[in-house]
Amino acid sequence: MINNWLSSLRHLGLLVREMYFAPGDFVLSKFADLAPLTAANWGVTGNDDSLMVAAVISGFFWLLASIVAWRLYRYCRSFLRNFVALMHTAWYRIRQAVGSLKTLIVCRLREFVPSRRDDGIDAVPEIDFDDLDLAVLRSAAARGPGLAMSAPEIAEKFKLRPSQVQRSIDKLRRNRMLDTVIGSTDGYDNFRLSPSGATFVAMWQRQHEI
Repeated sequence: MINNWLSSLRHLGLLVREMYFAPGDFVLSKFADLAPLTAANWGVTGNDDSLMVAAVISGFFWLLASIVAWRLYRYCRSFLRNFVALMHTAWYRIRQAVGSLKTLIVCRLREFVPSRRDDGIDAVPEIDFDDLDLAVLRSAAARGPGLAMSAPEIAEKFKLRPSQVQRSIDKLRRNRMLDTVIGSTDGYDNFRLSPSGATFVAMWQRQHEI
């Protein structure tokens, strides 16, 4: 059993040796075919010198192959990471577009449904957004889909107090124009534009472009 194990080990060593010297042997054989006289003069055919040359050539080859394999691995890993991020962004934008379309359809359908008036019940007052509310919505829309903002950032932009901006944010959040995002900045909650807010900003911009 020990003899079988030693025999298998020798075969493995020979196989590893052949694999290592394969690039050098290939280069030397092609060189001998193309320039047999030069190869004979240089003594790189069938002697110890040729074995040394083959070892050096094979070493350079495997070193280069290792570098190429490592760079290929890093490129594939970076490509996969970017591809996954792209898929997440596309999925988020699809969901946002579907939500905005749904909100737009509901708003359009409500225009054809007569308002119901019940005796003794006061009508719900129409929400009126002031200039600061519109500025907050436009800032959130300009930030881009899915990107969060906070009251201090907008306050710094418009030279206001964060508490003023926060009151407008609370008002817009109650009317579902903004969504709360996990995290905070300087003690103020982060937020982003909701699908309803995106639809409202798009309709407001179209009305003011006409």
